[in-house]
Amino acid sequence: MHETGRLGQWGKAALVTLVAFGVLAIATASAAADGLIVRARPGDGSGMQVDAALLSPQPAASGLAATGAPTYVVQPGDTLSAIAARAGLDVAALMAWNSLQDPDRLAVGQTLKTGGSVASRPVLNLPADGALTGVQIWPWPPEQGQTVAVWLHARAPITFTAQLDAAAYPVIGQGRHGWTLIPIPPLTPPGLHRLVLAAGEQRLVVQVPIQPGAFSQINIPAAVADPILAQPAQVQADLTRVTALWTVFGADGWTTRSRFRLPLVGDYPRTSPYGTRRTYGSDPALSAHAGEDFSAAPGTPVYAPADGTVVLAELMFVRGNAVLIDHGHGVFTGYWHLSKLDVQAGQHVTAGQRLGAVGSTGLSTGAHLHWELRIAGMAVDPLQWVGP
Repeated sequence: MHETGRLGQWGKAALVTLVAFGVLAIATASAAADGLIVRARPGDGSGMQVDAALLSPQPAASGLAATGAPTYVVQPGDTLSAIAARAGLDVAALMAWNSLQDPDRLAVGQTLKTGGSVASRPVLNLPADGALTGVQIWPWPPEQGQTVAVWLHARAPITFTAQLDAAAYPVIGQGRHGWTLIPIPPLTPPGLHRLVLAAGEQRLVVQVPIQPGAFSQINIPAAVADPILAQPAQVQADLTRVTALWTVFGADGWTTRSRFRLPLVGDYPRTSPYGTRRTYGSDPALSAHAGEDFSAAPGTPVYAPADGTVVLAELMFVRGNAVLIDHGHGVFTGYWHLSKLDVQAGQHVTAGQRLGAVGSTGLSTGAHLHWELRIAGMAVDPLQWVGP
């Protein structure tokens, strides 16, 4: 039940919630002055996820004429979210329509286009003559702790790039199609986050409305927290060791079609779910649990949930007997506090192969399995990827 985030990996959350209902705000390099609004709709089955938000070219016949479009003049005390709510719009759409870059920068007397009915708002799709023929984003809208999968489709072979806020993520694939996984850590502030997608010279800016996750909050008593907090050097050495491993990006392996089995066979209670907000002793600093804790009897077998290569299998200070698996393309899973290890570093494992057994080694107060998923080094919810 350790938490690496307690040492400052996550930082404090700024819990500001903005209203967003599933409209993608997009600006291309050629139309940045006006901004484009693209409606998110279910995929048609042609991509990897039929429930992904889908952007594709279609005639932009629904745009409002420049004259007659309703406007609103900003008054003292107005906020963008309040204006959007009164107009029946979401913040992402209002920002894109008015070419706003910062939702907190409004000037009294400023005139905003607010449009008419929902059906009459300007809804434009990807330019029909652009390099991109489609973009899919799943899940939409994403929540704190989830992993966002993005698929990019172009009319000709091209180089793709992707960046969320200040972090860049490699796009896998060659030719006309590419995909990337973007982790959303559990303490990511809810609200609009800037996703920049590029295909050659074409550049799209997608305002991603990250939603708050449903997380409980607990306090770890000082008696439990003190063994961790009192030995920061050893805790940091543990973290440095695993970080050097799970930030490696392998060339092969995991794809957006891949899924996990559960690492335990049977029904075991989740005693500390992923993302649980934690404070330690009398310290008010907030952290988030980096994995799923399952309560199980000592000796309960632990199995690999997917194919991969073991990159760590050893006794650690915080994590106890620990196994770390590289599934490829920046996807890693960890298994902490085991009573025994049945694999060794460098060994290839297949889904269902035994890794070890449940225990209470390291900094642990009782027998349990801590199962962790890291993508691009960030801890995200592993249960999102459990399925056939």
